[in-house]
Amino acid sequence: MLRPNDEHPIAALASGSGPGAVGVIRLSGLDCWDVVKHCLGGISEPTARRVGVKVFLDPITLESVDELVVVFFKGPHSYTGQDTVEFFCHGGPYIIQRILGLLYAHGARPAQAGEFTKRALLNGKLDLTAAEGIKDLVEAQSRQQWLAGRQLYTGKLKEEIDSLRKEVIGAMAYLEAMIDFPDEEDTHHVGLSHVRSRLGNVSKQLTSLVSTFQSGQVASRGLMVVFAGAPNAGKSTLLNTLLGRQRAIVSATPGTTRDYIEEPCLFDGRLVRLVDTAGIRETNDQIEREGVSLSNRLIEEADVVILLNSADSSSSEREAMATLKTSLQAKAKQLKNISLIALLTKSDQSQPAWASGLMPISCKTGDGVGDLQAALIKIVDEHTGSLEERPFLTSQRQQSALLAAQSAVDKFTHQAQQKAGPEMLAFELLEAARALSSVVGDISNEDILDKVFSEFCIGK
Repeated sequence: MLRPNDEHPIAALASGSGPGAVGVIRLSGLDCWDVVKHCLGGISEPTARRVGVKVFLDPITLESVDELVVVFFKGPHSYTGQDTVEFFCHGGPYIIQRILGLLYAHGARPAQAGEFTKRALLNGKLDLTAAEGIKDLVEAQSRQQWLAGRQLYTGKLKEEIDSLRKEVIGAMAYLEAMIDFPDEEDTHHVGLSHVRSRLGNVSKQLTSLVSTFQSGQVASRGLMVVFAGAPNAGKSTLLNTLLGRQRAIVSATPGTTRDYIEEPCLFDGRLVRLVDTAGIRETNDQIEREGVSLSNRLIEEADVVILLNSADSSSSEREAMATLKTSLQAKAKQLKNISLIALLTKSDQSQPAWASGLMPISCKTGDGVGDLQAALIKIVDEHTGSLEERPFLTSQRQQSALLAAQSAVDKFTHQAQQKAGPEMLAFELLEAARALSSVVGDISNEDILDKVFSEFCIGK
């Protein structure tokens, strides 16, 4: 539901910042034409969706700011569902700021991050998954991000959620009949069997959809690759080599990296997030110890962990990496599919017998760097290739909602086995339906919406 503040005219630059041939400014809200008409010579509201060339004036000084193209959209037939005016002006920063300043002076206010799209959601122009898809499309640097945004914006996930919600509500109808007609024994038996069958199918579909979350995150945010190794194993050098520039400080002094460094990059069009971490070792330095603790947390969040063993490493350092590898392999079976790549760094110095099975790499000569990039590209493709023709989750919010729905369905199944009454069973299905509804935008908590749209850019 729109609040008074959601009707107030808002304005912002809708195109990219910085000098350009054309800048696009969007103005939207109640009576927004009244905000701008004084700057266009006081003309009456124009015909909707008709392009016009106008002179934009300062109504006080009558100075001509720019000659531009104006398009008026009458609500609800606009992006936000409200009356909207879009200006296509020359893209110089001064012109853009001057136009925005005059719009603000005549009643508009600056748009907040994602506020245009939020109004579109509140006006029923799109659902919350489509809004999240718009964000992914705007930010897309790679095909995988475009894939994630497209499947959300075109409604693939919404269709799947609507189908599941329909099944849950249909099952609830049978329970309502059992509650309203408790004396009908045959109806009770047939109805409950039918409900349990339908909910079994829903449970399978939920499990399948939840399983797409990690791959969906890889598509939406990029493959998270964490470097793990002892101090001076070559993590920072590898980061700089893969980025093709000096990003991390490289020093022979152990423990130089105290905090983590994260940088995105593209490998043959695939988005990868490289994370350099503090060297893993026992230490009495409080700051370095905190860095090691943070490294361990990042390792557990990673999609790929690159374990670095340098050619000059000690036996204790190699043992620590072997222990970490064993631990991650065990966790991968329980939590998420963590890919492990074990490297022999500084391979130009030597390739000792204990390094059998490790991928040799030398940042000094470049040997093995291409092989590592190819391995990471393959992992990205394995994740995103499975998503081409199916809906998938891309955000923690979506995953949490589906896990809540799955929990409610599981409780229903358990209580049905315990011969619980239809009222208790109906309550669990109601909880499942509510959780599913929240995925596509049936959310009463304003804080959740604010969190979603706070990550948008201004002007969208």
